[in-house]
Amino acid sequence: MNNSKILTVGCAVALALAPCSVTAASLQDGLDACADAMVTVLASGSDAPLDYSVSPDSDTSKARLRVRETIHLDARDPASNEVVARADCVVDSRARVKRLVSVPLTEPDAAERAISL
Repeated sequence: MNNSKILTVGCAVALALAPCSVTAASLQDGLDACADAMVTVLASGSDAPLDYSVSPDSDTSKARLRVRETIHLDARDPASNEVVARADCVVDSRARVKRLVSVPLTEPDAAERAISL
């Protein structure tokens, strides 16, 4: 009897958590949201239209976002490929930007910031 109650509670918990994992956005969705937020911030002081592209080295697999994910961004000048801005972006599992933090240009590239905790 006791085992069946534990099994019932375990199934109820699993069913309650299932919608959270099903509604999680992909890593690509989070990256797009962060890039849009960074472009918006950079464009606020400029009249020129801005756009973004994702480096081929970036891992934008179909993996789902966790409850809190940090994405590291570098903005480069398309002509010179020089870094003009850096930011770390925090998104939730639904790819909503929770925080966009400007990072000094003296900090390492996004690829290095991603692996050094």
